[in-house]
Amino acid sequence: MAARRDYSEQLKQLRKVVDQRIAAYDAGNRRRFPLRKVASLRRSKDPQISTVLRGAHDLGTTVGDLLGEPPLGETDLQKLREMVEFLIDRFDLMGAQAAAAREQGTLNVDEEDFIERDFDYPRAHHVWVVPHAQAEAGSGIEADRDTKMSEVLHSIRDVYNGQLRVICVKGESMSPVLHDGDKVTFDIRLVNPQDGDVVAVYDSVRGGIVGYWRRGEKGEAWLDKENEAFDSERLGKEGGWTVWGVVTRIVDTPMRPRRPRRPTH
Repeated sequence: MAARRDYSEQLKQLRKVVDQRIAAYDAGNRRRFPLRKVASLRRSKDPQISTVLRGAHDLGTTVGDLLGEPPLGETDLQKLREMVEFLIDRFDLMGAQAAAAREQGTLNVDEEDFIERDFDYPRAHHVWVVPHAQAEAGSGIEADRDTKMSEVLHSIRDVYNGQLRVICVKGESMSPVLHDGDKVTFDIRLVNPQDGDVVAVYDSVRGGIVGYWRRGEKGEAWLDKENEAFDSERLGKEGGWTVWGVVTRIVDTPMRPRRPRRPTH
């Protein structure tokens, strides 16, 4: 019978990394980390893989990070990117193909024919995977290092979302909620808005309009504005306009400088 391997040193290192993660959490949060979540991981002499997986999830990291796996090199990262791109294309993991079919019926205006008013022509929503430095409690940020596998995997689901489109807001009709130059996403699946939803609508005469969706007593559609200096837009009955989607979030906003205050005396 083969001798049982001694993992005591690896377990010591595992508990050390767990304690470091807990210390980093406590340093960055008002409430201390609930130790009960990783109690079995800290005291176990032979933890099961499910225990390690659950502990890594509760600590907001990966099993590889807890076990001290070295970061991937550029060659391995490139292979990982190629594999992910293949899976996304082969199985339509991000819903891109389904979204393209919906887009044909929703974004039914060519860019060269688009009339720019409250927003510009929609773009696909991409968030690029980039290396980012990791700072732990009491340690500085490393200037140059490889991207960890955990960082790449965590970012993959955000690289492309076929359901969302990005538009740049034009003008101040929705300020202070939305300002000129803000970039927001809208969901092309949400074409049946509820009263009060912020929507992106395209009118064949007036162009792209953003506002609060509202149905009138007679069934006509309105877009109300946040800025009281602007009147509500009456869309009327269906025909010359299309709801392109409900605005979901601001993804970028310009940094505006603080203007000096005038002296009061």
